[in-house]
Amino acid sequence: MLLGHPSSLEFPEIVAIYDRFAALHSLSSELGGWLLLHDLLDRDGVALSMAANAAGLASLCIEPEAFLAKQSLRAGICDFMVNNLDEALRILKNEIRKQRPVSVVLVGEPEQVAVEAVERGLQPEIVHLRSEDFPDHRLPEVATFLARGARLLPEQQHANNKIPVHWSVAREPLRWLPLADSRIVDVLDVRDRTTPWRKHWVEGSPRYLGRHFAAQRFLRMTPVEADAFFAAVQHDVESGEIQVAVSVVRNGQEELVLS
Repeated sequence: MLLGHPSSLEFPEIVAIYDRFAALHSLSSELGGWLLLHDLLDRDGVALSMAANAAGLASLCIEPEAFLAKQSLRAGICDFMVNNLDEALRILKNEIRKQRPVSVVLVGEPEQVAVEAVERGLQPEIVHLRSEDFPDHRLPEVATFLARGARLLPEQQHANNKIPVHWSVAREPLRWLPLADSRIVDVLDVRDRTTPWRKHWVEGSPRYLGRHFAAQRFLRMTPVEADAFFAAVQHDVESGEIQVAVSVVRNGQEELVLS
């Protein structure tokens, strides 16, 4: 067991997945056909695997603990679990060629797999390999990937004009949340450069976040967008189109719209 590594799979907060999704899109608006190489299925690694799927790129996570890899597979966080780089490359090559999202977890020691990846000529577009054993907390092979053209996963810098917005429903989320979600398209500022991928998140992320996050939604919005969204949801509840109570939390302040 690695020092500080979880003894069982731990889910991150939905905001962490969204922020990783945003960090990926800060590198490119078109991520289809890209490969992310990262390590460890701790909270950050889980968030990154889920964000990568939602963003539409392929990801390969190196995880030394087989039980965490198996749990991630059962939870739908990863699509495939493999035991060597050859198996991983066979899956990734096909999905990358078709520009389809896929999440692969390889059971192995990150240091060893990273060395083999460099030797085999594997070249990710984005790399996020961490290690407490080196001064800059990156595996030495990261420098090789960067020299070949890879980019580091950036830390997401939140725009000053956006606030966190959560919304949920009292019951039957699979029925009622999509109706609330549909109002997002109408309220997001078309002049904001982040709007296309924010719409992509709202429309596509429920498919990849799975049962654990099925009853909740999250997005960063401007205060104007958040107010317009709340007004639209309030109208739909009052008109009977949404027949359930909706909770909207804007910048930490909850407002409940009762049906």
